Order: sequence, then structure tokens, then C-alpha cells
Amino acid sequence: MSGFFVAKMPVRPEFAGVSSVFVLVFALPSYMALYKWLGNKEGVRVLIILGLFAVVLESIAIDTGFPYGHFSYGEKIGAKVWGLVPWTVPFAWTPLLLFSMSLAARWTTHALSTIALSALLLVIIDMVLDPAAVAQGFWTYAQPGNFYQVPFSNFCGWFLSGAISSWVFQTLARRARHFNKIEAAILPPVALMSSSFLILSFWTSVCFWMELWLPTAVGTALLGTISCYLFSSQPTPLPSLSTENIL
Repeated sequence: MSGFFVAKMPVRPEFAGVSSVFVLVFALPSYMALYKWLGNKEGVRVLIILGLFAVVLESIAIDTGFPYGHFSYGEKIGAKVWGLVPWTVPFAWTPLLLFSMSLAARWTTHALSTIALSALLLVIIDMVLDPAAVAQGFWTYAQPGNFYQVPFSNFCGWFLSGAISSWVFQTLARRARHFNKIEAAILPPVALMSSSFLILSFWTSVCFWMELWLPTAVGTALLGTISCYLFSSQPTPLPSLSTENIL
């Protein structure tokens, strides 16, 4: 329902605070799952590092155009850090990474393959988010591309930043869980996908009501995939901190 109102009614800058609240609420389930998996101390450390990575990289991108291409945030997005990046960026982006790593680790067990697949999944997610956000004026590109005004450079940037952040997350999670199998991917809990289910439900709805049919189809496919894991009758148990993970 919220997607309908965003798609059909103009979002005014004075309502940016409402958007920020949605971002925080959507992020909460995955954050709670991360704390349960890694513990509060390590969970906070991971979120801080990933959040700083997101803010710094976005700031560099806005200032230099690397790696996404030149773009700028509009007034609808709310208050900005350093006058460049919305303060909600860590809360909007990190849950997507938690999802991509959790799903990728279920499709491949090799550490490097998991990183590459996670980066690819983030690109696919952005095929839903970016077209709707650009159409709504949340941000604009200096040189719009052919995919619903989104340039190809943006997707290349998402793959690069996704690969780096996936490696960072895997490294931090390994240390927190005392997982020392070099070539094997650590398996995060399914619950890390929960926030992305909410995020994609919202943005897929926006795409649908704005008649952005390809992003709608991609979002629907992603939601179906997440549902197979989140609502399975046989959920994957949380990995334990046993000596089996220290071999």
C-alpha cells in the first residue's frame, strides 16, 4: 500500500523524515538477526564498518563519479552527511549486503565464488531500486542511461562495491565466528534476508504502480526466491560456535 502512495502521489521534501523512518524500520529485522548470530559487540562492529564503507564510497562517487558515474541526491532524501550523502545510506544499503551474502552462501560453498555471486545479486537488486528511485527524483544521474535512466556505469559500480563489501563482511564474520576454513564460505543465517524482503516488497510495489515492468519482474523473482528460504518449513539452523568451525 505504501508503494502505491509513493508511486502515485508526489513525495515532498518536507516528508523526508517519514522516508527515513521507513529505512530504519526496514533495516531492523536483519540487524537483530546479525546481533543474534555474531553477538552484540561483533554485530555492532560489523555494522559500523560496513556503514562507514557505504558513506565513504558514496561520498567519493558523488565527488568524483567513481565508481557509479556522476550523480546527486535530491531534497526528498533528507539530511546529508558532509552535504553529500544521506545519513540513512548505511541503514538502506547494509541490509541488502546481508541478504546477498546469506543467499550466495547457500548457492555456493567456495569463499571467492560467494563474494562474486553476492556482488552479482546486489546488481540485480539495484535493477529494482534504482529505476524507481530515479523516477521518483530521490537521485539523478548527470548522464542518464538506457535502463530507465540508469547508466551502465552504475551497475558496474554496484558490482565493484558489492565485491569489496562482501569480502569485508566475510572477513569480519569469519573472525567473529572463529571460522578458519580458508576456501570455504561462512554460512550466515537465513534471517539476514528478512530486511531485504521488506525493502524489495516496497520498491517492487513502487515499480509496479509506476509501470516499470522489467524492474517489477526482477523484484518479483527476488521476492519469490527470498520467500523460499524465509518461509520454508525446514529453516536452516544457526551455525554454532563449536570446534567444527575452527578446523
